[in-house]
Amino acid sequence: MQLTSCVIFVLGAVQLCTALALRDPLWMIVQEATGLFANVEVRTSGKNHSLNNIIRDVSEEDDLIDIKYVDLDPEKPKRSTPIHLNALAMVKDHVDSATANIKVKYGFITLLNRNYDLCAELKTNLNKTCPVDKGPIEVKVDVDIPGFIPPGWFHLEATAWRDSDEKQLGRILADVKF
Repeated sequence: MQLTSCVIFVLGAVQLCTALALRDPLWMIVQEATGLFANVEVRTSGKNHSLNNIIRDVSEEDDLIDIKYVDLDPEKPKRSTPIHLNALAMVKDHVDSATANIKVKYGFITLLNRNYDLCAELKTNLNKTCPVDKGPIEVKVDVDIPGFIPPGWFHLEATAWRDSDEKQLGRILADVKF
């Protein structure tokens, strides 16, 4: 699934997951469905701050990744329009290997619910390798948004964890309307 899982868990690009989810065979089923806004879980502990107009960091304070920023250009994605993602996160502790669970919904319909090996994604898409040491990690990527995305709300939830001890790396939520 290309760069999406790594970028999403670390830096939260709902556009990437949406674009890939729509390539899934289930897309034919949901193509004619109408979008209903998916209610977002409200948290009372941990972080809960916006990274931009679409993506919210809902990680716990002791998570191993601290997302500094996620810039999107243009700020609001549009069908058939490329989007540039530039993001920075601080890795707080050494990570030998990691997994991310990515969920994408169109209204109440789940388009994607899958785990990804983040080290494989790093190597394939960012030319970086695991282990990842403490310090900054920057991601710059361009993604073409497909023109066939139906109108409505898409909701993304991404959670990542270190494989050795299942310590959470981070968690983001994103909502985008096409």
